[in-house]
Formats: sequence, C-alpha cells, structure tokens
Amino acid sequence: MTKLITVFGSTGNQGGSVVRAILNHPTLSKEWKIRGITRNINKPDAQAMVAKGVEMVQADLSSKSSILSAIQGSSAVFGVTNYWEKGTLEHEVMQGKNLADAAKEAGVEHLVWSSLPYVSRITEGKLVNLHHFDSKAMVEDYVKELGVLASFVLPAYFMSNIPNSIKPDKSGQSYSLSWLFHPDTAIPMLDVPRDFGKFVAACLANPSATLGKHTLAASGWFTPLEVCKAVENVTGKKCEFHEAPIEDYQGSKELFDNLMMIREYDYYGSGAKAGVKSSHELVEKKPCTYREVSFPNATEW
Repeated sequence: MTKLITVFGSTGNQGGSVVRAILNHPTLSKEWKIRGITRNINKPDAQAMVAKGVEMVQADLSSKSSILSAIQGSSAVFGVTNYWEKGTLEHEVMQGKNLADAAKEAGVEHLVWSSLPYVSRITEGKLVNLHHFDSKAMVEDYVKELGVLASFVLPAYFMSNIPNSIKPDKSGQSYSLSWLFHPDTAIPMLDVPRDFGKFVAACLANPSATLGKHTLAASGWFTPLEVCKAVENVTGKKCEFHEAPIEDYQGSKELFDNLMMIREYDYYGSGAKAGVKSSHELVEKKPCTYREVSFPNATEW
C-alpha cells in the first residue's frame, strides 16, 4: 500500500531536494506518494512539482490548524522552517512547535525534522549568537518531549555560501578566498540541492537506524585549500586562500560565531567526524566530492 509523505518547503532548497530524492529513489518512489507544501500553489515552481506527480497544498506554519489540514493522512512529514522569514528565534520556535503539535495530533508515524546543532549548549555559553541554530535545536527538544517519533537531519555548512567569499582581483584573472579558518581547517559542507534529500531518503528507507538520532547531512569535509582548488576547476583561473584575522569578523556576531563553531567545534560538536561517517553509511547514493562541486553563479564571479 502506498504511503503519503508531506514535504514542507517543497519548492525551496531543502524541501525540493527531498522531493527529488524520493522521486529518483528506486524503492521509495514506489512506496511513497508526495504532498508538497508551499505558500502559493500557482507559482511556477509549484506547478513544476505538479507536473512530476506531486500533490501541492497551501499551508502556513504559523497556523497549527493550517498544518493539521495539510498533513491529514500522512504517514511521514518532512519539516523545515525559515529563520530569516522574521529573523527571530521566537518566531521559528513557534512555527516548529506548531508543526510538532500538529504531527502528534494527526498521528504522524515519522517526522523528519531539519535541525541544527544546539550551539550555546555545545559551547557551554561561549558562542551565543547563532539563534537560527539554537531555535531549530529547541524545536528538536520539544519534539522529543512530545514523544513524536522523529529523525533529525542536520544540514552542514551550505556550499552555496561560498561564492560570497570568493573575490576577483582587479584584473579579473584570478580569485582569492579570505576566511576565518586555517588552511587545513576541515569544514563539513553540504551541496543542498544535490545531497540533502539523500539523507532524508535514508531516514525513510531505514527508520530504525535514524529515529531519535542525528543524521549529519554533509557532502563531505573540505578545507579552504580544497575549496580554492574547486574554484579553479570551475573557473579555470587561479584561486589563493588567505587566513583572515579575527579582527576582520567583529562586525557580525552571528557570522563570527558561525565560523568559530566550525573552526573550534567541527560545526557539529564532539564526535562530528564519526557522526558524518556513520551518516554516509546510511545513504545509498553517495554525496558529491569537492571535485564535483558546481558552485552557483560561478560564471558571475
């Protein structure tokens, strides 16, 4: 019997990756029917989903009744929230709790929550400005308190952030990368469109291995020097890495804490490398390597 999974953010980066991963999976594509959630079912991205056989439904994460209506009949739900919609921890936690409450009330058998490390807890209060990390972790705690059966998928540092750090020289013949990292700092990175959905698909395919646990969604560990090499592969132009001093990052507390979380705590905290390794073992179609990375807007650098 075909089961139904409802995917929030289905026209966004994470949700869209989840939809594609299920549709392209040889087993899950036969076992699961997909309902996609969006704010506007008439926009082109939503209609493109409909063309692929996805049922598209409108819902608002700020309304529990709206969520309840959208997820009725779902055996599984993928949930993701957008902190930057309002830019407050309180708003995102409210939306996440709405989803958790609705999932419990609707009897959802498997919630897959897009979570993040609880930075202020992991760092024992040393880094307290990553509100969009802590908010998702707070929702994770709430899901556990409710007793909702859930898997928690934690996306790594987005590869799509990298182009903002790549700067051309005056001649336009080479590039430089300046970061608050050492040349050999290992950074867990994620090609979201290509790889994120693979980890969610792994949770659906093997729930006994992921329920109540963290699945660390990282394409791999890449150093700044490897990033520069990938840039050279994409552009055909030289790229040099420069380690930036801490003083250069004092303007943005959020950005500083984000980069320090990577540099000093491996992004995920203790056991990060072992966690990424075990998460990769669950994925059937392996994530990309830095040699395969195709950075967005590379031709515009």
